[in-house]
Amino acid sequence: MIGQECARGKLLKMKRNVRILFLVLIPAILVLGCISQESEKPEESLSISELLKNPVYDTEVKVYGKVSALGELLCPCFTLTSDGKMLEVWYDFMVEDDRTQRASVSVEGIENGDWVTVTGELKSNTGTAPSTTFWASSIEKIIGKNEVANVNDIEIMLLESFPVQVHVVAKGEHSDSCTEVDKITTRREGDTFFVTITTSRSSDAICAQVITPFEEVIALDAVGLKAGVYIVDVNGVRDTFELQIDNTLEK
Repeated sequence: MIGQECARGKLLKMKRNVRILFLVLIPAILVLGCISQESEKPEESLSISELLKNPVYDTEVKVYGKVSALGELLCPCFTLTSDGKMLEVWYDFMVEDDRTQRASVSVEGIENGDWVTVTGELKSNTGTAPSTTFWASSIEKIIGKNEVANVNDIEIMLLESFPVQVHVVAKGEHSDSCTEVDKITTRREGDTFFVTITTSRSSDAICAQVITPFEEVIALDAVGLKAGVYIVDVNGVRDTFELQIDNTLEK
């Protein structure tokens, strides 16, 4: 009898421990599941060309681009460009149709030439062309990995070969000694080549805050192009080149 009572007591104790462990693990699994789901849904920014290609009006989206004309326009706004397209971003005096005024957004620390992400809404219009007026709700400077490189100048070289080879020399500056070119991507839309140069920098690196020049040579896929004038856009900096004859392998 004593042995049976001891065995029954141990069994009850084991069941109680299993029940406690189960109650502890279930919330932990649920929490981890929530964290996993959140981590699988990163917020992504659109280039301006992507937004204008499939415009979404009066719905909050996030776009990225290069700031220009800040403090130079007759409005509390600036020009934002990426992939050769442009938005007019307003950060104050944004009045809705019902005369409700939206909250102003600070541009402190933002300068012309900075690359930023802007969260806000593309305002609809009555015309057939997409609206290029964007009302901001937040503006953040892009810092760290995958920042778009600051390109100051480009030079296009046509090599003496047939078919003609087209190279673009992009010159720019990194904001510190640790930043380096990460990726270079190219695509063509009609007669325009778009080149995007992004950079990376370790978040825990100790960097000298000195302007560091860089230079990259990018080959464009020009084989098969018809004779004519073509545009090259490297991070918003543009130049053109001309092919006198069709650039094909056929003689």
